[in-house]
Amino acid sequence: MASLHIHPRSAEIFVVLSGRVVTEMIPEAGVLGADGRPRTIRTELAANQTTIFPQGSFHAQYNPDCAPALAVAAFSSDDPGAALVVPQAFEQTDDFVVNSFGGVISAADLARFRAAIPQGAIFDVEACRKKCGL
Repeated sequence: MASLHIHPRSAEIFVVLSGRVVTEMIPEAGVLGADGRPRTIRTELAANQTTIFPQGSFHAQYNPDCAPALAVAAFSSDDPGAALVVPQAFEQTDDFVVNSFGGVISAADLARFRAAIPQGAIFDVEACRKKCGL
């Protein structure tokens, strides 16, 4: 899985060469869907299919199958930047994190949440490893 991230200085074109990859993207803050929630675009890509992630959009990708998938990402800038949304959000001080979540996360829970957040851009999902017998 490629965790939820943004490229603040570049659009991305994402091409699947083999296998299958599922993507989700939120194009920009403030764009709401029919349900009143932020608009989310989910795409299932097979070999030789592509999608675009506009500059600054929140997006993530994962391989839903036990077979390998190969994909290539290209950017409109030689320095697209990358920001991992969840790890960076939880790096703020306790007061900012608690208040950003409307107080539903207690300060006591923050250490447990922080310890459970994958720190890399790409990581294995344990449920997927079990499903595939890895």
